[in-house]
Amino acid sequence: MKRDIRKVMALLSEANVKEQELPFSVEKRDIEIPFISKDGTVCRRYIRIYLPEPAPEPKPLVFIAHYEMPENDATLNLYLMNGWAVSTPIDFKPEYNGSLVDDDLIFNSAALSAVRKQPGIDRTRIVVSGGSAGGYMTQMLSVLHLGICCSISFSGITNILFNMKYLQSANNHNKDVLETLTEEERKDFIRCLEVIPVPIVGAIFGQFAPILAKIEENPNSEIWNAMSPSFMAGCFTDPILFSHFTSDLLVPVDQLTKRFTYADLDESLPEGFRIRMSEFPLQEKVQRSMAEMLPADDLFEHLCPAPQTSGENFKLSFDRTKRFNIVVFDEGNAEAEGGHFKKMDLGPIDATDYIHAQLQRSSRETNWLTVGKLALMAERYAGKGFLIPGKAGIDDIVYGSVAMNRQEVLEELSEFGEHNREELVDTFCAAMAAKPELADVLDEIQGRLLI
Repeated sequence: MKRDIRKVMALLSEANVKEQELPFSVEKRDIEIPFISKDGTVCRRYIRIYLPEPAPEPKPLVFIAHYEMPENDATLNLYLMNGWAVSTPIDFKPEYNGSLVDDDLIFNSAALSAVRKQPGIDRTRIVVSGGSAGGYMTQMLSVLHLGICCSISFSGITNILFNMKYLQSANNHNKDVLETLTEEERKDFIRCLEVIPVPIVGAIFGQFAPILAKIEENPNSEIWNAMSPSFMAGCFTDPILFSHFTSDLLVPVDQLTKRFTYADLDESLPEGFRIRMSEFPLQEKVQRSMAEMLPADDLFEHLCPAPQTSGENFKLSFDRTKRFNIVVFDEGNAEAEGGHFKKMDLGPIDATDYIHAQLQRSSRETNWLTVGKLALMAERYAGKGFLIPGKAGIDDIVYGSVAMNRQEVLEELSEFGEHNREELVDTFCAAMAAKPELADVLDEIQGRLLI
């Protein structure tokens, strides 16, 4: 059944204008984040930290990745009511989606590094969270950083190559209809959404087009695997909760887990529509889901019914004995007019129980160290990092410089070693054996650790 796009857009707009008072007294702290972009330019963006003043210090903090969380967001209120500080980017621009895999990743990494050093914040109790492209960013920060208490990815991209190819394929179904519109009709955004076959994909596709251009310029899958959380799963070193919907049309659930992908397409989708990874000409190893890349004995997967009552929250279940949890809400098939989920009048996805459980332990207990993560950190220390390339001769006190990369690596490993010295030493030994080309760098790092 085709939905009224104007009503859909009205619901989305209402969420953006509806005022919602923050609970009790909240301090707002704006922080400038300078960072060195991949082209060597020093850029500056801002984040805001909300600190509920009645809560004792040092406060736990929920770091919102990539997208801005506005003050009318019910989830912000939920977190503050629990006494947690919340940080979020501010003045977000749609074009940042186009730099998701490079400059935006550097900025978010810089912001996380800065937040952990803020006065009044408990750096052992920092939670990273985000949705969609922000879910992707959450996972990539978990890949890059040691010391995060836990991470939560809502409808997050796990395979960047597949998701970009999928969006391109889905949007191709809109082109023929768009070509029939007059110049005046094309200027009417809502009119375009009303007539094109896959409207929400059409609305967001242009924001991610720069990533597709980079893929076409350099289609080497090894590069894109390094930018995909599912292929970097060996570098995860904090517990992660993934939540998703079977009906997701923007980030198909198939890349997270193939267990809950519906076999048949909804009749509202155009003929020839593809949504499974196996339907795309990708290398066999690129078609593996996140669930297939995670250790089976440390993974909990759960399919649960979606709420039906207006205003009801999506409560996330989880197994606290597992490092990785995948929770999928069953909304049936993806539909042509859909986005991440179908029902827009429901409450937020509520991960507070999971956050509470992990904060009680802190990163001192939740973290572990892998050879893959240590090798990634050693490459960054040596100025050879692929995801966060170290720049020399620009500004040694700005994030993204070799000097700052080294400082960050030493700080994170030193903090881990304070409570996990034996594991740290064992991982260094294993990394030197597995990565002889990094042996000298690893030896230097080990000699400089402050433990």
